[in-house]
Amino acid sequence: MGLFAQGNVAIRCTFESSKNDTVSIIPVVYYLDEYEKEYTAILHNRQCEFNVAVTKPAVLQLHYKGSSINLFTEPGNQLEINSKGDSLHYNLSFTGMGATENQWLYSFQKLFGDDFNTGKINVAILSTEVDAFEMKLFEQRKKQLAYYNAAEGKATFSEAFKKFMEHTIQYNYYARLLSYPIIRANQSSQVLTVKAFPKVMLEGIDASLFNDQALCAASYRDFLYYYTIYFTSEANGFNKFKDLNMSLEKKVQTAMGSFKGASLNWLIAYLLNSEVNRVSQYTARHIYDVLSLQEGNGTYTGLLKKKVEARLAAKDVVVTNGSEGPDKATSSSGMNYPKLKGIDGKYFTFDDLKGKVVYVDFWASWCGPCRQQMPYSKQLHGMFNEKQLKELVFLYISIDATEEAWKSGIQQLGIEGLHGISPGNWQSPIAKFFGISGIPRYMLINKKGEIVDLNAKRPSMMQEIYNDILKLME
Repeated sequence: MGLFAQGNVAIRCTFESSKNDTVSIIPVVYYLDEYEKEYTAILHNRQCEFNVAVTKPAVLQLHYKGSSINLFTEPGNQLEINSKGDSLHYNLSFTGMGATENQWLYSFQKLFGDDFNTGKINVAILSTEVDAFEMKLFEQRKKQLAYYNAAEGKATFSEAFKKFMEHTIQYNYYARLLSYPIIRANQSSQVLTVKAFPKVMLEGIDASLFNDQALCAASYRDFLYYYTIYFTSEANGFNKFKDLNMSLEKKVQTAMGSFKGASLNWLIAYLLNSEVNRVSQYTARHIYDVLSLQEGNGTYTGLLKKKVEARLAAKDVVVTNGSEGPDKATSSSGMNYPKLKGIDGKYFTFDDLKGKVVYVDFWASWCGPCRQQMPYSKQLHGMFNEKQLKELVFLYISIDATEEAWKSGIQQLGIEGLHGISPGNWQSPIAKFFGISGIPRYMLINKKGEIVDLNAKRPSMMQEIYNDILKLME
């Protein structure tokens, strides 16, 4: 079969084609489509050969003439694929090491392919009541397992392939079930909530299902994704998020509270890769830092580095009122935080406040809900003693369009604390940077200058936010 490197997978394909058609194989290694390596070959005398780098059991996608099938391979496999026709739809025959597993997998895909077809499943979700949909999933799983258990030659299947098939069948049920309320909620922007499942329907969906060894199965990855979406929605009262930044932050929080190891690393990378160009620069950098810390600056950190750097280098719209002074400053954390103009006309940024706990209040003089919170803010001030206030800064950041409106609002409301303005209303540099689409918005920064809560509690939640601030002072 030509040159073969030990530990790789060698594949020879034969098609009844008189043309020099292209055949391609994509090993699914990282589980992020855009980073997978594609191997291509041209048919010569109806044949082509591949020598694919595979260091662990992996799915390989075989593409030919607009069709594709999945192969399951392990290091050292030498597989020959023969077609009596000119398409992957004709009966394929497999010989060589790994042939028994792939011959059976080919038949399984032909028989049950629609059960794993996302497009067809989503159509069924939108046209079927939940009880009927769950019953259908249950029956599908039952038939798939029966077919698998009755497989001719099952006793000779490799242990890795057995696990792969069991995971594929098991997690497809859970993934599609959890996707049901999400797909229905996302069918229209007019739908503002996610419909919760009855508790009985969630029985068995718990930490016992989390298994890093199942990552090779696409069904398991789908399960991780929809588990995260569903339980993030639950934590948000089953209300859909209006802010993409907060949505991503909360999904990552849910994932970190649920998964660990390779499953968690992949899910954070998948979420960030999908959303990096839709969220603010701060959120992109923050989630990237979380990923880097979680996996120890590992594989996914390296894969996503260029994409995240491109997002951070992109110029968000920055609107100023023509006053003198730079719009941004590079902090010691590497973030280009927009600068704030103080009452005295001098510019400052978050780094100037290091060593103190900072409670940030994003507001504007024209914002009714912001004004309603100010009396509570005054009361919150009074809960701290003189010594504590030396370690604490109440920072009020206005996004007013003009300094006149900003200063007038401070005077009218009698707001005490440190003041800064980033003018421009919703086009304010600070609002654009943090992706703020609604005020009031609150934030907590610890003494190291690290943002520890992008959506801190309001002053009206006085005892709760008081306790949160005290913890940061310890």
